[in-house]
Amino acid sequence: MGSTCHRWLEPALRTQALGASVTIAGFIGIAALGLSFSLPLQISILLFGIVLVGFPHGAFDHLVARPILAPRLGQFWWVPFGLCYLGLAGLVWLAWMLAPALTLLLFLAGSVLHFGLGDTDNQLSSQDVPRWATVFTYGMLPILLPVAFHPMQAAPLLAAIADVAEPVMRSVLSRSFFLVPIWGVACVWVCWRAPLPIAGFVLLLITVGGFVMLPPLLAFGLYFGLIHAPRHLLRLGAWHDPNNRGRAFIWLAYVVVPASLACAFGLTLIACTVHDVSIGLLVPMFRIIAALTLPHMIVTGWLGRRAR
Repeated sequence: MGSTCHRWLEPALRTQALGASVTIAGFIGIAALGLSFSLPLQISILLFGIVLVGFPHGAFDHLVARPILAPRLGQFWWVPFGLCYLGLAGLVWLAWMLAPALTLLLFLAGSVLHFGLGDTDNQLSSQDVPRWATVFTYGMLPILLPVAFHPMQAAPLLAAIADVAEPVMRSVLSRSFFLVPIWGVACVWVCWRAPLPIAGFVLLLITVGGFVMLPPLLAFGLYFGLIHAPRHLLRLGAWHDPNNRGRAFIWLAYVVVPASLACAFGLTLIACTVHDVSIGLLVPMFRIIAALTLPHMIVTGWLGRRAR
């Protein structure tokens, strides 16, 4: 979603980037001192981010679609929208049941596109850099680096999600490191041809450092909860009210608060039905999020094109 005509969005994004940079740098500093992060702590940070901003940032999709669909379909626009949205989510869930390994591969590929489009939507708009190059650079960051630098730690969760043997997953992930130099060259080239603002460049370096030095679950939780989802929420607020930050934040709160409570309730129900509150909780949660991501990607991509 573009931001050139929004009075408060750019300062808010800079503040968000500063807060994310300081927080992630703090975790990197702890890791540099040789201190470790327990698995319960990592899961807690990931779940906190999902409950607070992760799930809610996708709960606005019907509000985004309403001004576009309602004039064309009338007051019952939400019926075809809901059927299509839930239908797509249901197809993804069915794919998890029938072919989990292939579904995981397709979901990761789609996540590269989603994160790349979302994290470059208001930056790197240079004619010297093709759009696909920025999407590849930013989209591969949270997907490639965690598994390439920490294949042993990422393998148990991904193996459980894909329903394959853990040694097989470790072997696959260990081979992903050959992509890191390719990504590194692309990242340097993109930053050289379209220099980032200082805040954006610092955040990029610290994000890379987080994925290299921190456990993959923790690094992804920090990225998702501090960078990706908050950026989307801020842009949604600016889309709703580009001139008044206070009114925009109140509008956001009306959706974020109930969505957060619903997400917390759902996670509690899942936790009560599994014996292992680590992998046993993360696998269904991951699959549910993946099922909702496909229609969410379509809606956000649609809005992004209209905004540009």
